[in-house]
Amino acid sequence: MPELLLHFSIPFALSAPILGLRRALIVGIVAILPDLDVLLRLHRSFTHSVIFLLILIVPAVLVSLKLGRGFGTALACSLSLLSHPLLDLFHSPTPILFPITNYSYHVSLKMNAVISDRIVPYLSSSISMEETGFKAFQYLDAPIFTNVGFIASLILIATPSIYLILRTSGNVVATNDEKHPSKPQRNINDDGVASTTIPPSQTTKYHKDDVTVLIPTLNEEEAIEKVIRELRECGFKNILVVDGYSEDRTVEIAKNMGVRVVYQEGHGKSMAIKTGIETAQTPYILIMDGDGTYDPRDIELMLEKTVEKNYDEVVGYRVNRENISLLHRLGNRVLSTVISLLMGQRVKDPCSGMYLLRTDFAKRLEITATGFDVEAEIVCQSITSGRVAEVPVRYRKRIGKPKLNTWSDGLRIVLTTLKISWLYNPVLTFSSIGSILGLGGLAILLWQLYMRYIFGEKAWSVGWTWLGLVLLIVGIQSFTIAIISLMLKRLERRIMRLYMETRS
Repeated sequence: MPELLLHFSIPFALSAPILGLRRALIVGIVAILPDLDVLLRLHRSFTHSVIFLLILIVPAVLVSLKLGRGFGTALACSLSLLSHPLLDLFHSPTPILFPITNYSYHVSLKMNAVISDRIVPYLSSSISMEETGFKAFQYLDAPIFTNVGFIASLILIATPSIYLILRTSGNVVATNDEKHPSKPQRNINDDGVASTTIPPSQTTKYHKDDVTVLIPTLNEEEAIEKVIRELRECGFKNILVVDGYSEDRTVEIAKNMGVRVVYQEGHGKSMAIKTGIETAQTPYILIMDGDGTYDPRDIELMLEKTVEKNYDEVVGYRVNRENISLLHRLGNRVLSTVISLLMGQRVKDPCSGMYLLRTDFAKRLEITATGFDVEAEIVCQSITSGRVAEVPVRYRKRIGKPKLNTWSDGLRIVLTTLKISWLYNPVLTFSSIGSILGLGGLAILLWQLYMRYIFGEKAWSVGWTWLGLVLLIVGIQSFTIAIISLMLKRLERRIMRLYMETRS
């Protein structure tokens, strides 16, 4: 069979110009999945059969088409998965039509052109077949690459990658920025350092006194003066510092600058934010870290977004990531993916330390987090109970020592996300469980049914059959719970809407 690298590189090269490098990488990885059959001790008749692959592919494509999201990626992944047995068909006997037929097919094409006294072309083709032998794999017999295949794969991978990288950093970016004046633009200052410029709002439909800037602090004496000064330069006067019992001069500096300071109830950043929300009286609350990493000039864009579209939360996602460590960037990407999948809405930067909340909405939040996972909890609750948007903001180098523990706080954020999904979005949680367990159980039952009626009663397993039946029943029960949860959620929203209408 063709080597794995060719299986990856061909779909990657075809999809990269259309989908981009990241999605093309997913498409290429999907293309090599059929060769992992040895890990499951399956015969190639299951993993290289177009019939079985279509049974897996068609529902996924239809769901993506129905939802209107990711249809192009789903279609590209499906075609790449089908390309695997098709490529193998020209290299070795492949059970491409199993279980319609128990034969493996092999298409042989020979094309040559010899230059002598004249050009002599030679073309021949043949189709052979042999009966499929049903034996479990003992080893993976696909080479990763060969000498000729490696060069071809390298060209296929490098060509679209270099082209897309050059296009992204070239004139195409400038053209997109002209079409979208609200997008951040990168400039080079006199020192040769790249900076991000976010255009100010064109129209003002709000007053800056309607915003309370809430700054949770803990030993931020090195940065707090700069943060307060920049806020006042931008016209924000309602500044509330919620201190976590700092042991340095943070409180003294803030009070000397005429800022209101209150001490938080309890411990941890989440309690500081909760205390600040209970204290604020303005229509909007802007929460930002007190370490100097966020630029107050970006608040106007967030406020404008909230006022115009009536969002409950506007998150400032950090567009320039140079001042974020590589490990934290990777962790944030993982958390973003997890939260987006669990909550059903794309969130680029759920751990951003700068976000704007409507005060009436913020006071209804049930904050149970204990630390830096509070941002993720607020985002998840806002998605389930309100409307969330994101705008680009600058991110600068931190002043002072960092307080975030990469591994423990990252794990806590993931666990908080799972808890919020379970409490506030049970429909997605139970439907996902139902899909995984139900489809798995159905696949096992169909497999055992096939083994029973094709190879006789000695070929099937009572244990596997019971496992498939249990998984199918649990999956159906999960769907039942999801439907009940959906009905209760709708009832809850109607009650809340009637309560708010009555109150107003």
